[in-house]
Amino acid sequence: MTPLVPGCILSLVESTIGKKIKDLRTEKGITQKSLSEKIGCTEIMISRYELGISQVSIPQLEKVSKVLGKPVAYFFDGGDSTLSTRPSGTKNAFVFDLDDTLVDGRQFCGETIARVITAYEPSVNFDLVCELHESIKGRAIEDLYKFILKKVNVKADIKELMRQDHIIQQENIDKLQIFDGVVEILEFLKSSGKKLYVCTNRTKSLMIDVLESNKILPYFDEVVSCVDAGYKKPNPYCLIDIINRSGIPAEQFIYFGDSEVDSEFAENANIEHIIFDQYMNNKNLFKKLINLFLEKQINGFN
Repeated sequence: MTPLVPGCILSLVESTIGKKIKDLRTEKGITQKSLSEKIGCTEIMISRYELGISQVSIPQLEKVSKVLGKPVAYFFDGGDSTLSTRPSGTKNAFVFDLDDTLVDGRQFCGETIARVITAYEPSVNFDLVCELHESIKGRAIEDLYKFILKKVNVKADIKELMRQDHIIQQENIDKLQIFDGVVEILEFLKSSGKKLYVCTNRTKSLMIDVLESNKILPYFDEVVSCVDAGYKKPNPYCLIDIINRSGIPAEQFIYFGDSEVDSEFAENANIEHIIFDQYMNNKNLFKKLINLFLEKQINGFN
């Protein structure tokens, strides 16, 4: 099954829409000034839309589509590019990764690993460990430690290091804060009658602590730890299990993540997915989703 955004991050959406607006406008001989007057905005704003600097809201895009003679769905269709945001149908179940998807944890988690490893072996460069952590995404904590320890040529009891890591994270759970727009997106989905899940490689105990600390645990129908179940991502066992137990057809599921591992995870479970980078979207990706195209994606394009 083709992913909703195959091999792309969502930051490409705005620039792709902007390019299509510019191409159509130029083809029809319409100036930026003329288009701005027809849709009720400034000429500068049209330029910002076309450059991908500013996002185009759905209501504004509907005005643009009428002037340029194309349906709104056209601007989300990847066409000849690698980007496609056309869903196969209505989505009723939304499954989320946690770290770097819902929760801003990249820096804190990297620094935690660096603290643990440098406490064990002071000769290791703290910043190097952080850089190594930054270079990989989506892996379970045990695999992160194995990868980094090998790179810095240190042998250690990984289970003990993980125990220290767990203690530090529990003591500093308040540092794992949700991204802007997360509450709004969850509220929007829940009020639309959608089923919501978290399924990731974190241990369930830490996941629950993070979700409770951010006051978003009640939004989720179920929280699943792939590590606790013994089937780390990208093994699709846990995701398939959620689908089978939900009673909801697989084609009505969609997975949100931030890494290649997440993409493989969803593909292995044969469901559509969106892979994005919060840090390339000023950490407010979900606000953009709400304003830009999520309502269309949930209810299907007309």
